[in-house]
Amino acid sequence: MKVQILALVAVSALLSGCSDPDDVTSMNHGQMNMNYQMPTRGEATAAPMGGTFLNEPLPADVLAVQLVDQSNHKFKLSDLKGKTLVITNFLTSCQEICPMTTVNMRDIAASVDAAALSKEIEVLEITVDPKRDIPSRLSAYQDLFNDNRWSLVTGDAVGITKIWDFFGAPATKEIMDASESMPMDWQTGKPNTYDMMHADLVVIVGPEGNWLWLDLGAPKTKSGVVPPVLNKFLSEQGKKNLISPQEPNWTVDAVLSALSQITGKDIPIAK
Repeated sequence: MKVQILALVAVSALLSGCSDPDDVTSMNHGQMNMNYQMPTRGEATAAPMGGTFLNEPLPADVLAVQLVDQSNHKFKLSDLKGKTLVITNFLTSCQEICPMTTVNMRDIAASVDAAALSKEIEVLEITVDPKRDIPSRLSAYQDLFNDNRWSLVTGDAVGITKIWDFFGAPATKEIMDASESMPMDWQTGKPNTYDMMHADLVVIVGPEGNWLWLDLGAPKTKSGVVPPVLNKFLSEQGKKNLISPQEPNWTVDAVLSALSQITGKDIPIAK
């Protein structure tokens, strides 16, 4: 199964460059909805505004992982069956990419809320660093963004690893070199001694528990603005990524377009 999922991620990396958003700017969401056809299992097709449509059932052990959010609410992905899920990976100690990931997920949740679809669509950021990302830290991190319409999620190391292995984005721990200047943590003011290296991606899981869409790369924000505390915390590479993210990248527009096609609901693209 892991080999198959990694192969789907590789296919997506190729397909995600096949579609040009400029080719679909004249299409409304209703036309896009009419064009969406779920691929057969194991196949992948390019999405009009970026990313890749696929169809891969989440295994029972992934659906059964015990999770907890920033408000100490415990749940499993299986508890969310019947809802469409937007999921990405992150860690609150990241200096290069994750603050921008959170900006995008906040904006996606705001668009879902504006479309009155919050009861049908859940927006989840699931950490790759459960040791540090306990609920109280997730809550403090979310407070920096002045919004709470999406969930920041953690769990135990075994369960979190199981989820990200399935999605083809396993994280590896990298110990920081003590001989060099180590970054100070935005919350504690103490040095961070390790980082978690991971591929950046965003996925959509359908109401039946099938993985239906994937996009890869760094998040590209519309505003280019992150909370001041985290902006100060960004590394030099992180500041460059905020201004001009490396290719490939994923956008709020691509996620909302895919959501609109999958759900058949009109979700206005964020301005």
